[in-house]
This record gives sequence, structure tokens and C-alpha cells, in this order.
Amino acid sequence: MKRCLFHAMRCVLAAVAAVVFFVPEGSGADGRLVVFALNDVHSQLLPVTTKVKTTTVLFGGLAHAVGVIAEQRAAEKDPVLVLQAGDAVAGLMWRLFSGEPEFAALERAGVQAGTLGNHEFDYGAEHLKKALARTSMRMVSSNLAFDDDFLKRRVGARAMLRAGDLKVGVFGLASPNLFALAGAGDSVKVDAGLREVSEKTIEELRREGADVVILLSRLSDEENEALARTVEGIHAVLGGSSHVELHETHLVEGPNGWKTAIGRAGAYCAFVGRLRLSVKNGRLREGETEWSLLRVTPRTEPDDGVMAIALEYERRLNEAMLFTIGSFSDSADARAQTVRTRESALGNLIADALRLRMKTDIGIVNGGGIRGDKIFPAGSVSRKTLAEILPFDNEIHIVTLTGEQLRKVFEISASSLVGKDDRYESALRTYAGGFLQISGARVAYSLSGKPTLIDADGRVSEWGNRVKSLHVERGGAWSPVEDDAVYTVAANSWTATGGDRYSVLRDAPQLNTDFKDLDVFADYIAEQPGGRVRLLTDGRIVVEKE
Repeated sequence: MKRCLFHAMRCVLAAVAAVVFFVPEGSGADGRLVVFALNDVHSQLLPVTTKVKTTTVLFGGLAHAVGVIAEQRAAEKDPVLVLQAGDAVAGLMWRLFSGEPEFAALERAGVQAGTLGNHEFDYGAEHLKKALARTSMRMVSSNLAFDDDFLKRRVGARAMLRAGDLKVGVFGLASPNLFALAGAGDSVKVDAGLREVSEKTIEELRREGADVVILLSRLSDEENEALARTVEGIHAVLGGSSHVELHETHLVEGPNGWKTAIGRAGAYCAFVGRLRLSVKNGRLREGETEWSLLRVTPRTEPDDGVMAIALEYERRLNEAMLFTIGSFSDSADARAQTVRTRESALGNLIADALRLRMKTDIGIVNGGGIRGDKIFPAGSVSRKTLAEILPFDNEIHIVTLTGEQLRKVFEISASSLVGKDDRYESALRTYAGGFLQISGARVAYSLSGKPTLIDADGRVSEWGNRVKSLHVERGGAWSPVEDDAVYTVAANSWTATGGDRYSVLRDAPQLNTDFKDLDVFADYIAEQPGGRVRLLTDGRIVVEKE
């Protein structure tokens, strides 16, 4: 009898759970709203300056993006929400000013809720606490758990917002790989059960009366798509980690014919995303739901308040560039003849910084990426000095390679070297600037071997045999590279995406971390005891001339 009663109760509870989670026709108020979405602002308050051929182009920046939102908002008839999908901060501005300018500007933009990306944790949980103590903006992340009591209170699992007559439930998801890149340590935990967390949070939002549910995502594009296909109840997924903007409406069909809109606005406020969302009987009206991008250029009048904030903190940032951040124990040889032909103490230091910050097996930096072409004296160094050494502001990628592919990467590096009686055409090799400075590996080259031959399109016509030995440090010991083993490599975006004819890297799986090489190098120096670093060679690259 007890067993029958227990079985009956289980059936009842299962049925209740199904009813609670299932979104029946006719649930929720009907209505329309407009969402303006920002993601990956990366502390970019002023426009980005870039070159297109010989023309200097300005775009993006939060000051002008807020101007776009204000202009568009004034013309809207439907109720409006403004949301930000994480990585609002990054780099030196974030490090020096603890989010004060960025969050003040986002509040000025009318942002009602946001989520946390990996950059919010770049300098640890204590640094994030300083920023969140300065803003009243609601922050949500449903799969993060905090040891700190302040962060527990400050970052909710979900939030309920009003848009006219509609109650809009908002939740956030951090990447399961968050702490492979960020520095929060053990005080923050991430739940990788994305589907389970989402279903639980949607159920809670529905119980609280949500008519619309929006996810602010820090997931990959593939994870966003998978979630939309397998979870019922999310009306829109905004944001992601790819930085690739989505230019048109994209609806994904999930269980029971449920439709979810996906939108991505890219990075640096190059665009503001606009989602026109319409619901009837609890579901999206497909014909009245539209995602579009609003381009941000200097032609739009910036918000005066945000522009004032931006100019003040840019001035303070420029002053900070001149401050001493550390010191070199020895002179730093950045001459092209050094960094492009042999092991360089400066190259070692930069590659070490990349490897240790990205927690990879190996760090590499192309000799052509190290500039200055002079010997910097020992003694105090400022960020301005480091910007002269690493001027390109390259992002860092983590590339995954097999041992066989890794060996080929070093064969390409070796092809840049010209040996005695070497008669192979320079046009069929990587460039001199493609010679790699390294960390976490030891390589021996012999110039008596044949160099790898590569055409102008980066296609390898013949692999060389100059790599005589290649070892990687694992578990405190140096081990020969195994062809079938897997290795992770931190490289700047130029090299990782095929610059200097590194097609092996270009074609391999990789993750753009958003970290800039200059920021990582500067932080690495500042974090050493007393900010003092030694510049040494240790035999990690050996070049045999014969």
C-alpha cells in the first residue's frame, strides 16, 4: 500500500512539475517591446581608430552608442529596455579605475540590467566588488556562485523588469570556461549544467509572472544555438563570446515548436543591437519579431554626459601611461636583428607573460611583433615604453594543436632563417618577422636542413627538416613532443590567424581570449616582486649554423 501511495505521489509531483514548466498557449500578457542591446564594450568609451587601406576610420565607442540609443529611443512607440550582455570592462581602464567610468556611462545610457563576462573577473573578485559597489545597475548570472557575501547579494540569479504592461524576466549565463581565462580564483564557482540551470531559472521566472524571458549570454555561438534548440521558454538570447555581430533576424526552433530569437551586437560598440519583440499567448509572433544592428559612427551626436566622462578618464589614462609600472634588471634588446634570428631575453619575457596568463603549454610571439628596434636601457619602464615594444594592440588567441602540427609550426619559424650557402628563395619562406620567440618549449634548429617552402597564399609546397629536437615542459619535466598528444599555445591574433604564413595555426581550433598582448605584458611586470623583472636567455632556442 505504501509503495502504491509513494508511486502515486511521484506521478502527481511529476505532473505538477511538467505543468509548472510547460508554457501553455494563452499564458502571459500579449504585447510588444524594444530591447537595445550592448555587449563587449571592453571599456571603449571613445571611438575606435583604425586604418582601412590608407584612410583613417573612426567607429563605435560608448559615448556615441549612447547617442544612438537616445535618438532611436525617442522615436519608439513601444516600451524600451536597455541591456548589456557582459564584458563591459577590459584592459588598463578597468585595472586603474575599477569600473568607475564604464558603469557611470552605462547608467547614463539607461542600462537596466547586465551580466558578467570573463573580463569582469580579470583582476579578481575584490576588484569586481569595487566596481559593483559604485553602481546601482542590476547584475544577473544564474550559474555563478560566490563565497563573498557582498557578491551573493549584488549578483542575482535573475531579475524582473517592466516594459509597459509586460513583465520581462532576465537571467544570465557565464561560460563554463570562464576561469580558464579569468582570475577570480576559488571564491567563485561556475555551474556548467547550462540546460538544467536555464530550465530551473525559467520556471522560477514564470512563477513570478514573467511574460517574456531574455537570456544575457556569455556562451559561444554553438552553445547559444544548442540551448535554444533544447530549452523551451526563452524568448531571446542576447550576446555571446564570439564578438561576431549578427546582422539579421535569426530564430531557432526548440521543443514543442518554441521559437527563440538570437542577437549579437559585436564589440567596442561598433553597433547597438535592436530587438523588436512581440508576444502573443506566451510565444513569439515571428512576423513581428526583428533583430537589427544600428551602426555607431561619429556622425551621431554623442551623449554629452558620457563624452565628459570619457574625456576625463582618457586624460587620466594618458597620464598613467607615463607612470613607472616596473623595471628591467638588464637592458632589453628589441633590435630586429636579435628578435628575428635567435633567442631573445625580451622575447622570452613576453612569451612567458602570454603563456602564464593564458595557462597554456606554450607561448609564442613573432619577432616582427616586437618593435622599437633598439636597446631599451635597464631601469624603470612605463606603459608608454611597453607600448613602443608591443605597438599593435593584438588580442591573444589560445590555439589547440597536435604534436605533429606543433612541429610544423616550428618548421615554419625555422624557414625564416638563412643559413650559409642557403639558396632557397626568400619569397618561398615565412618572413624574417615570422621567427618565433617561445615559452614552455625548447627547440633546436639546424640550418643544414632544408627550410619549409611556402607560396604567397600560405600553401606549403614542401615541408622542411630543420627542427632537430622539440621538447615541451609538462609536470616539471621536459618531454619530447609526441605527434598524437595535444598542446595549447598562446599566440597573438596576427600569428594565430595565419599572419607570416602560419597556415597551421590559422586552420587549428582556437579561442579569442579578448586579452591584449600589451595589457598582459604590463600586468606581468607589475605583478612581479617590486615590479622588477630579469631579462635572461636560458637556451630555449638553439640555432646550429651548420
